[in-house]
Parts: sequence; C-alpha cells; structure tokens
Amino acid sequence: MTKKLALFSYGLILSAVIGVIAALFLIIENLLSELVWMTNNQLLQILLVAVGGFILYFLLKKWPDLPKTAHDSIVELKTSQTIDYQDVFVNLLITLVILTFGAGVGPEAALLSAIISLSIWQADNLRYLYFHYDELKQLQFNERMKRLFNPFAFRQKYDREIAPKAIKIVRQKKLLYGIFTLNGVISFGLLLRQTDQPSFVTKLGQTNWNVRQIWIVPILMILGIAFARICKLVYRFFTERMSKISFSLPTKVAVGTLGIICIVLLEPELLFSGQHSLHLLVSDWSQKTALFLIGMAILKLIFLSWCLNFNWRGGDIFPLTFAAMILGFAAAQLLPSFDKLLIVAVVATTFLSEMVSPIIGGIFLIFFFPIQLWVVILLVAGLLYFFNKKVLS
Repeated sequence: MTKKLALFSYGLILSAVIGVIAALFLIIENLLSELVWMTNNQLLQILLVAVGGFILYFLLKKWPDLPKTAHDSIVELKTSQTIDYQDVFVNLLITLVILTFGAGVGPEAALLSAIISLSIWQADNLRYLYFHYDELKQLQFNERMKRLFNPFAFRQKYDREIAPKAIKIVRQKKLLYGIFTLNGVISFGLLLRQTDQPSFVTKLGQTNWNVRQIWIVPILMILGIAFARICKLVYRFFTERMSKISFSLPTKVAVGTLGIICIVLLEPELLFSGQHSLHLLVSDWSQKTALFLIGMAILKLIFLSWCLNFNWRGGDIFPLTFAAMILGFAAAQLLPSFDKLLIVAVVATTFLSEMVSPIIGGIFLIFFFPIQLWVVILLVAGLLYFFNKKVLS
C-alpha cells in the first residue's frame, strides 16, 4: 500500500468514527430523555430533575471547566494551535446529563466542540502516519494496527517547523479533509437514519405569499431587531448581575435545578432545546392568542438564560430558533390578512440573525420553510449581514 493510499484509507476510517460518535451522542440523548420523561407524574419528574442536579454537581466538581462549547474549542485552537481532546468524552457525558434532565439548551454546542476536538485528533493521527510511515511499514501487521488505532498513544501534534509547506501538498491536504468531512457527515446521517431518529426539522406548512405583501417586510424587520436588542440588553444585565454574586458550585447547580422544576410545573413543553417542540406551533398552539405565544417566547428565553448562567450549559441556537418561531407565529396572529409563513419567516430570521448571526439565521431557517420563502429569508439575512458589516462596524 502506498503512502497516499494509506493516508486516504486511514482518514476515511477516522472520519467515519467521528461521524458515528456524533450520531451515537444524539441517539443516546434521545433514549435517555425518553426514559427519564416517560412518566406523566409531576412529582416523579421533579424528583428525577433533582437527581439529575446531584449527578451534574458531582461531575462539575471533578471537571469544573466543562462542558466546553464550540466557541471554547475554537479559542483554544487559535491560542495554542491544538486542542486537548483527552476530555472529549467527559464533555459529552456532562452534556448528556444536562440535556437528559430537561435543561432548556441544545446539543449543538457540545457536539460541535467534540467534532472540532476529534478533528484535531484525526489530524494528529494522520500526521503520525505521514511522518512515521516507513517505520510503521517495518512492523508486523498486529503491532501496526495497535499503533494506528490506539486512541491517544501514537500521535504527531502540529509543528509549524516540520509541517509540509509545498503548495501542492497543502492543496492535497485541503482536498483530503474535505472528503473526510463529507465521509463523516454521511456516516452521521446514515446511522441516524438507520436508527429512525426524530428529524431536527419540522416543516411549518405551505405558503401563498405574493409580491403585494412585501411592503410589510421592513416593518417586521424593525420590530424583530428591536425585540432582539431588548432581549440582548436584558440578558447582558442579568449575566453581569449574576457574575457579581459569588455563588458556590452546589448553589449554582441547585438554582439551575429549581429553574427546570419551575418549567416542569408551569409549561413542560418548554423543557429541552425546543427542536422537537416546533410541531406545537402548527398543532396545539396554532389557535392560541398572540399574547400567549409572546409569553411562551419570553419564558423560553428566560429559561435559556437561567440554564446558561447556573451551570446547566449547552447550545443556544435551537432554543433561540424555537423562541424566534413562536414570536413569528405571534406576529402572524396579529396580522391575519397577510400570509402566515411570510410573517413567521421574516420575524424569525430577523430575531435569530440579531441574536446569533445573519449567516446562521439565514442558512439554518430555510430548512423549516417552503422553498418559495427561501428568497425572502436569504434577502432578510443578507440585508442584516450588510447592515452589521457596513453600518455598525
């Protein structure tokens, strides 16, 4: 086997492993959540949340800097040119506890952090094969496999001094990593499909919007921007206030646990990230008043903020998307003469673009809406991106 073929084959195996780990994380999270929440007895649910709080406390006592988010991993990578991926499975374990016991956060932060860490692990393993290829060829097959598939013992970390600098090699490396990424995504998707996991995307219905209704778009954008900025100011104020109070770890986890228990009692549909509750907007909540929907959106945002500040940390994209959709449907209730999904699309895109980023807001939301609205969503996201870049920068 030639060196190039060995690198290609090894990379395919490792990228498939990363895809399988990511899929298994979501599968296990779904199974555990169903197991914990299979009862409708509120007293038992509260007891289980309290148990989850104790488990989280003992895990955080041992690993206080976890769980890591994608942002944490990117900062670490930029700072040191590498990542300590020894704690990747502990990071996923702590996130599993947080998600299983009902915290109002999403899986994407820890999952992306794990994928980034495991991608660096893959690169270190491929680098080891590249620089030790001749040595490995001399070993017996069993010994060679032991080295290549030992998770952490035989690796070659990035070193700028010895890294290949030829343009041709760099281009080949980029092409290979593109292929490996695609291979990991395919492995991830296939395993989720084979295990019949619930979809991340809920289709919100059909649209009949027309160009005559387009004049309402700027007004909705202004309202969406205003609401999002008020939310950001309130969140910043709340976070700053909490940071000035010296809570101990058990107190923070306990307060976070109480927040989850309050949601169990007030509105259980707001538990978890919201990705599997979007169906409510086209079913049980479709006839609810705008005031009820606005209240649910605000409560969801408060719950998200509470979890993030009291050590039940996780991703914010799915919870913010859920809140953005609720606000969109509330606006649609107030404007019955306009196409419902046009209103929802503009409000949700504006709010999510302001809270996260226009790129994420635009690309992420198109999957929930009919193709006829994609141009509106991308136009709104594009205008906000241009405004943020050219006007605010």
